[in-house]
Amino acid sequence: MNHPVVGGRGIISRLLFWQPKYDFLQYFLSSKFKEALLVSLNYFIWLFLFYISYLLIAQDINIFWQILIATLISELIEKKVKKKVYWCRPLFLHRHTTPPGLVARWYNTGSFPSGHTIKAVFFFLFLLINPVFPPLLYLTIVIPLLSFRVLTGFHYPIDLLGGIVIGALIWWPATFIQAPTNLNHFVKIIFDYVFFRF
Repeated sequence: MNHPVVGGRGIISRLLFWQPKYDFLQYFLSSKFKEALLVSLNYFIWLFLFYISYLLIAQDINIFWQILIATLISELIEKKVKKKVYWCRPLFLHRHTTPPGLVARWYNTGSFPSGHTIKAVFFFLFLLINPVFPPLLYLTIVIPLLSFRVLTGFHYPIDLLGGIVIGALIWWPATFIQAPTNLNHFVKIIFDYVFFRF
């Protein structure tokens, strides 16, 4: 796999490809409890974003389509770009394999961009115009989770920056999606039934 060029790097390059000197991933792989914590923190953000999507859709059923389209586009972009493998994930430079409990094929592609960040950004932007959850609290939860992925070697800072840009670019056109009223009514019936909102 490719890896960032390290020889003669300037300060900007060092910041974009920064990694801690201490091997935090090795620390989390040193016991079953820490390993379980690593995997839990990796997946917790998806549960949190699912909760945020629930709050958004409960307030405005049309946001279901905006979130759906934004998510589908983000998945397509992420998979397409990661196949290029501009550089591998930092953890592989330390000769680590994908930690147990994580799907290896999701991590054996390139590191850029961060899919977690793409989705976290467009959900944050949806929250800014539909404040169903305190945006500051959202950032307080999400930023440490994304930073943790840099510390443990899943990403470089540049992967997160790429995710921020892509997430914002996906969000903006998604806000213009307006489904027909009868379609929204149908989705609302299903949504209320699934989440016992009678």
